[in-house]
Amino acid sequence: MMKKNDSGDFSVLYVEPEDDKLALFPVIAGQKKPIVLMLAEQARTFQRPDDFTMLKHIKRQYELTIIFVISHSGQLAQLAAKNGFPVYQSMEQLVQAVSSGQLVRQRALTRPTIPLENQVASGIPTRPLQQPPRVTQPNLPPVIPSRQPPVVAPQQLSPVRTQSAAGIPSRPTFRANQPEPVLPTMQPFLATSAEPIFPTSQSSPVAAPQQQQPLPVVTPPKARSKRLPTMLTVITGALILAIIGSFLIFSHSFQSMAVQTPAPTSVGRLSFISSGQVNENTSQGIADQVVLDVHSLPNPGANKKYYAWLLGDKNQNDPTSIALGALNVSNGNAHLMYPGDSQHSNLLLTTSRVLLTEEDATVTPMSPSMDTHSWRYYGEFSSTPIKAPDNVKNYSYLDHLRHLLASDPTLNEVELPGGLNNWLYRNTSKIVEWTGSMRETWEDTKDSAFIRRQTMRVLAYLDGTTFLYKDLPPKSPLLVNERLARVGLLEVNGPNQEPPSYMAHIDHHLRGLLQADDASAPLRKQMNDLTTSMSDINSWLSQVRSDAQKIVKMDDNQIKQPMTLTLINDMIANSNHAFAGQLDPSTNQMRQGVIWLHDHMESLATLDLTPVKPGTSSVMPQMVPGQLSPRAFVPYRARR
Repeated sequence: MMKKNDSGDFSVLYVEPEDDKLALFPVIAGQKKPIVLMLAEQARTFQRPDDFTMLKHIKRQYELTIIFVISHSGQLAQLAAKNGFPVYQSMEQLVQAVSSGQLVRQRALTRPTIPLENQVASGIPTRPLQQPPRVTQPNLPPVIPSRQPPVVAPQQLSPVRTQSAAGIPSRPTFRANQPEPVLPTMQPFLATSAEPIFPTSQSSPVAAPQQQQPLPVVTPPKARSKRLPTMLTVITGALILAIIGSFLIFSHSFQSMAVQTPAPTSVGRLSFISSGQVNENTSQGIADQVVLDVHSLPNPGANKKYYAWLLGDKNQNDPTSIALGALNVSNGNAHLMYPGDSQHSNLLLTTSRVLLTEEDATVTPMSPSMDTHSWRYYGEFSSTPIKAPDNVKNYSYLDHLRHLLASDPTLNEVELPGGLNNWLYRNTSKIVEWTGSMRETWEDTKDSAFIRRQTMRVLAYLDGTTFLYKDLPPKSPLLVNERLARVGLLEVNGPNQEPPSYMAHIDHHLRGLLQADDASAPLRKQMNDLTTSMSDINSWLSQVRSDAQKIVKMDDNQIKQPMTLTLINDMIANSNHAFAGQLDPSTNQMRQGVIWLHDHMESLATLDLTPVKPGTSSVMPQMVPGQLSPRAFVPYRARR
């Protein structure tokens, strides 16, 4: 069985071959400390992409810090890294990473936590399982780039030695005669909750019109004695009517402001998530799965069940729907994960709405009922054009979201499918790879040709092929895939450059989301964090470009001088900051990089479900043949 050591500031879990994920996941969810998962060579758990996807969901729901130690399989290490987990080859490497400050504090967005008792159906833990503490040998490294750097601050991990069931001593936590390393305590930095969106209006008293004072008696001249009283009466009456009218108008206006329509009560959320099975030539593997969590559900009627559906856009000529499956309700709560189809199709590309219906439990429906009386809960991304002076293309909230996470027309024109967020992450990681390879080569051989080639590759991705001429001599060879470098990371030709850089283009769509009428206070806070991160990333990448410009202008002898190593070290540091972030020593706050930005931009694709109003009518999408695979109707816990 699984070995566990939580005597220090980490919970170290050694996953053995016979361990099953249905037993392991509850243990993981019940941990209070940062978790280190060490996989045995023949471990059955974490052999498929779905295992890592489910673990990522548990990590987000319970705000956990999870680190992998995988020494035997590069493929599993890549799967873990693609799902945002830091991966190390040994415990010694993890210790070195902590002591060198590579693990830093992260800022996590708060998410609603699913009650534990409601997740039995999906295999998500209901309560921590008590396992006898058993220890593993931490052997722990260079970090395989992950999408969510963990949080750390200094404390101590105690070495422990245990015995197996057969009485054979397990390997010690640290080698003999080796000083105990100090591992920091990881403490996620959580965003504070937002203020209420709809504050209660407070009525203020309205002053009643003052009583009209009697007019003084005036003795008019005899020539005007008949007209003056009549004029005074008319004037007085007009004043009284004006005062009364003003009071009525103000009172009506005040009441209309004070009585606000309460916000619809949300009963849950549907989130689009990514499996990470990305393809350079398609949008596959991005937003290709969904997770549905609902609460406060009344029990369905006799012989009835709740069914969840993804719906296409309202304005589709031939609308479609995708069956997510039946909900297993426990104490008013339900959880469901739809793993997508075998092609990992981007679901956000074709759907934008979610519907919960209450229908016959004995026969699984093939499409949502046309009877609106069976509709219970609904949510959608707004497809109404945003009213903003600079929204010349009439983009809606849904349009901006799809450009970021599914498909952007400008990128499609240059054969770069999948949305802006995907390409920003991919190309920045390549910058890290190229800069990181330069230092060792310079120190070992001072190979000036290699240093120059890697620097040219970095500039190609920073500038884009259209503007690369600004930094490279004429007729310089293009050392990267031309298609993948058609769009640069940085804006190098002014604010109106075409095509726009990834940084400028993403910033445009993030700000577009803020202009939507239904942009909530939490969304605005989240957007502020995203745009702050964008500014930091742009600054770091600009410094990488500045150093690269200096190197490409050097001749072979100059490249071999110590000054070049200084520039290389600076490029490595800034590219790592741009990708993974940096802890600001002056504020002790994390300045976030592309890893954090990528994950939190994906979290924007979340739909709130609210009760369907009685009498709702709409054009219900019909099922297109072949839209569903048979597994779409199988409850998630029954899938293997």
